[in-house]
Amino acid sequence: MIYDLGYIIYSRVNKQKQPNPTRYWLYDKKLDRLISKLEARGDIKKLSKIITENDEIFNHLVQLHKKEIKNREIFVQNNPDIPEVFKKALLDKSVGIGGIKNFWEKPFKIKCLHLWTAYHLGNKEFENFIGDYVLKEIKRL
Repeated sequence: MIYDLGYIIYSRVNKQKQPNPTRYWLYDKKLDRLISKLEARGDIKKLSKIITENDEIFNHLVQLHKKEIKNREIFVQNNPDIPEVFKKALLDKSVGIGGIKNFWEKPFKIKCLHLWTAYHLGNKEFENFIGDYVLKEIKRL
């Protein structure tokens, strides 16, 4: 069963049985496949290293995580009837974009390139180094 609250998607098949605090998802199958090719060739590891070593990029991405947490807080305040299980997941300050925990620690954690590309495309305020990199690289495939 999936609940779509316009902000998160909760699926009972989720291993942790918790809501996934992600707002932006890629639905284009071609784009999805191209990004998967970048992941398969090792770009997650490559980007994690670049970001970890560059404080300006690292700090910008940490700020995006914090901005997302603030957006979730506002969402919960504006929707008081949200079930407690959703509130708990949304208000956890140790969880940033896409459920990434302890996002302020190095090395920088990248769950997947799809996630950051979706945020990059989904909201101008969340444009980011990873999404920009991905969109440039898929043109070369």
